[in-house]
Amino acid sequence: MKYCSDCKKIYFTENEKCECGKRFSKKLDSNAPIEVICVSSEKRGEAEQCLINAEIPYSVQDRSGYSPSVGKIQGDVAYLVPLSFLKTAIAVLSENGLLEKPEWYSQLPDSAPEWEEMPEGKARAIRIVSIIGFLVLIYICVAGVDYLANLFSTLVK
Repeated sequence: MKYCSDCKKIYFTENEKCECGKRFSKKLDSNAPIEVICVSSEKRGEAEQCLINAEIPYSVQDRSGYSPSVGKIQGDVAYLVPLSFLKTAIAVLSENGLLEKPEWYSQLPDSAPEWEEMPEGKARAIRIVSIIGFLVLIYICVAGVDYLANLFSTLVK
């Protein structure tokens, strides 16, 4: 199994490069995001409901276009799931008629999906460090602008 980190797709091929031209990633872990389905905006709710009911974590990648004269143009939406949930997601979506099982479906690992939430203490520590880092960044920006304004005013005088 080969993984393209650019396309977010897996391939069972002997090629060294993906269809997009990028080399396949050497490292593939069970949390790597894999595109499971790409649907039109009309079927978006149906696909989301299937994944929610099966308790499969997913992320959405909007592939809508933009035109300066029209604005946002409705387009397809891709759903990404962790590799460990890929086989389950394909089974659920195919049962609901949204997807046909690919020929490589049987080659996917049968390992039970494991999803662990971040411990509460670690999440709290990351939040605190992020807030402190953000405040330091704001201070550096304000102090830098103040310094540049001071330097500019001394040069003008």
